[in-house]
Amino acid sequence: MACSSGDPRITRELLIDIQPGDLLRVTGTLVQPQAPGEAARLTVDALEVLDTARIPVLRDMVMDRYGDYVGVFDADRDQVPVFTVLGQWVGLAENPDAIATLIDIHERVNGGGA
Repeated sequence: MACSSGDPRITRELLIDIQPGDLLRVTGTLVQPQAPGEAARLTVDALEVLDTARIPVLRDMVMDRYGDYVGVFDADRDQVPVFTVLGQWVGLAENPDAIATLIDIHERVNGGGA
């Protein structure tokens, strides 16, 4: 399921603080896919950690910082989600080579990262 949020604090918490196995309460708006086979989309309005995982689990994801930006690399995907270090969504780079172009466009449109 694809998720998004208008609150950068929620994005930051999901990227940095939440561990696999944590028990969460997520509220928001769920939109069904427009075509069969597409993922449903959830816009997260609130996030509450009800209980934390007892043993931290190593993730198959790596976060890499590019100045005021962060890319989240997943070994199972070519696409790289990119955020500002404050948790604002920048976009989805089609591959690692496209990250610099995505950041450049974001800075020209929005005037910088953080």
